[in-house]
Amino acid sequence: MKKEITIAASSAVALIVFLGSASYLLFPQVSVQAYTASIDAYTQHGGQGKDKPSSNFSQLEMVYLYAEVRNASNHLLGSRLVSFEVHWPDNGTGSILVLGTATTNSSGTAEKSFTIPPPQNSIGRWLVYATAQVDEQIVVDTLTFWCNG
Repeated sequence: MKKEITIAASSAVALIVFLGSASYLLFPQVSVQAYTASIDAYTQHGGQGKDKPSSNFSQLEMVYLYAEVRNASNHLLGSRLVSFEVHWPDNGTGSILVLGTATTNSSGTAEKSFTIPPPQNSIGRWLVYATAQVDEQIVVDTLTFWCNG
């Protein structure tokens, strides 16, 4: 009787191992990419992607800032309030030039614009923060660009 139980138990273990291996081969693991809510700030000269810089601007040039807001499912969200904060170059006053808000449109994009002023201290690296709230999560993206004069 003991021998029959040992044979049955060994057969059961072998069957479980076989079925587990077969199911792994028949149903390979699927990679699941987790998303979190996000915001992407960019200009008409580029900068799309998290913390990516834009191309250069000149004094008196109009800068169009854009921000796309996405939820954790990576879908663009309309009717979201976005805050834009634009800082002068470090070699200038270092102060905030533009601080304003805009609401995302039905395509999930908010827009704010300003003109780079003519003073000499506008030459250098500018810094932009775009911030929004998505489902109780604060999302931020930074964007930099250079003003060459």
